[in-house]
Amino acid sequence: MPKRRLSGGLAVAALAFPSPLISGDFPDPTAVRTDEGDYVALTSSGPWAPSLRVLRSPDLQRWRISSAVFFTTPRWVQKNFWAPEITRMGSGYAVFYSALPRRRGGWFCLGVATAATPEGPWRDLGRPLRCGKNGSIDPFPVRDEGGQLQLLWKADGNNFDRPTPIFTQRLREDGRGLLGRPRELIRNDRRWEGPVVEAPTVIRGPDGFFYMLYSGNLCCTRRCAYAVGVARSARIIGPWRKFPGNPILRGGNGWRCPGHTGFVDDGQGGVVALYHAFRAGDLFAGRQMLAAPVSFRLDGWPVIGDGHPPAAAPGAPGGSFRDDFAGSQLDTAWEHPLQRVPRVRTGDGVRLRAAARERGKGRARPRVDGAVLSRRVSSSSYTATTVLDRATLRGGRTGGLASYYDAVDWMGVSAGSRSVTVWKRDGGRLRRLATAPTPASGPVHLRMVARGRRFSFGVGSDGAAWRPVGPAARGPFGDSGRLALIAGGPRLAEVRFVSAALEELEQP
Repeated sequence: MPKRRLSGGLAVAALAFPSPLISGDFPDPTAVRTDEGDYVALTSSGPWAPSLRVLRSPDLQRWRISSAVFFTTPRWVQKNFWAPEITRMGSGYAVFYSALPRRRGGWFCLGVATAATPEGPWRDLGRPLRCGKNGSIDPFPVRDEGGQLQLLWKADGNNFDRPTPIFTQRLREDGRGLLGRPRELIRNDRRWEGPVVEAPTVIRGPDGFFYMLYSGNLCCTRRCAYAVGVARSARIIGPWRKFPGNPILRGGNGWRCPGHTGFVDDGQGGVVALYHAFRAGDLFAGRQMLAAPVSFRLDGWPVIGDGHPPAAAPGAPGGSFRDDFAGSQLDTAWEHPLQRVPRVRTGDGVRLRAAARERGKGRARPRVDGAVLSRRVSSSSYTATTVLDRATLRGGRTGGLASYYDAVDWMGVSAGSRSVTVWKRDGGRLRRLATAPTPASGPVHLRMVARGRRFSFGVGSDGAAWRPVGPAARGPFGDSGRLALIAGGPRLAEVRFVSAALEELEQP
């Protein structure tokens, strides 16, 4: 990995980036420029699979989902892939990441996978690279002043009401092992940092200093106060001095709580910072990926854009779609829970069969959302519809639509052969809010209209006339909700979805 030396006058400053770069929840971005001159980015995937999606772009402006690091979850991982970092390693690539291990009582560990190309196939180490008493997250590899590889990471102490130090430790040249002992670099000791500092990334300035950018304070709730600070040192092992003017990136221009920076060469002698932020007043789309040029002040300290996220600017495709499931493979935007992998059959609609087993828990129990197929949304205001094959709703089987956060919190509507039901699962408790008769003949059409945290549901037989199913109701969560197709009923129940669609609405 070459040293990153940045110019003060950056050609990239003239680029007009879409804001966001790609619609939907793509947090904790990391990116690298390939030998061919295009760009590869990864973001956190949490409990969804395929895990650690590979994003491609020819120009840092147009992005698409092209692949994933993991189509099959490594045996040591239970769930929740966080904070990947992609880097060049020898003649190929390495991805360092955080994940929750299967071992009882364990908290997050660091992992690593390698591949000849960003599209894979990726070979995981097969065991954690490092764990730790308070967990280890947010890995970042860098070469120190002597050319030796180091791996920075954060001890996840805030999960245990403890400080959150950031450490470094020698890394083997192949990236598949750590050497020596860890050394603490910084911890949360400034008021603005609140209970946490995390997400270290290091660049080298024109003055020869190492600059560590890090994120601080609450990250991912409606009370978030996330921001980005910086510290500098002549050596990776320190001592590190924090910038007196921190934070250097904070909310503004219609965005809240920016953080978790990644850096990539722009191909013109400059560097671009990638990071995530919530759109103010609309947290349902999650933490969206943004970009800004990096420059340096006369005293050496780095600057990200003008210190605030750029105002929303068109360019990224919206979240509206229609899918008739006509091809032999699913569109790459669809994902499923990595702990409950459904059976999916495509062609002439898509058939969803409930998972037979739940990762780490054995045989899966029958449930309304036994099979889940989801995709990100880019707005909290939309109309979603699906058409169900009535013949597959016999024998207690159900199919429907949901706004889905996870298996514990979701809200939606499902149809069986006789009745249509509105469900709300809040903190794991499932409640039936309303019911209506299923249309007597023909395909079953379901509709869900989202307006912020309020949802209304309808059923019909032709997609034109809709009969309400109960009154509008408030959802159980306030951020990062996905659109999901759900199928359930008896164990291994299978339902055929003829089509699915989403149309974004103007914000109220």
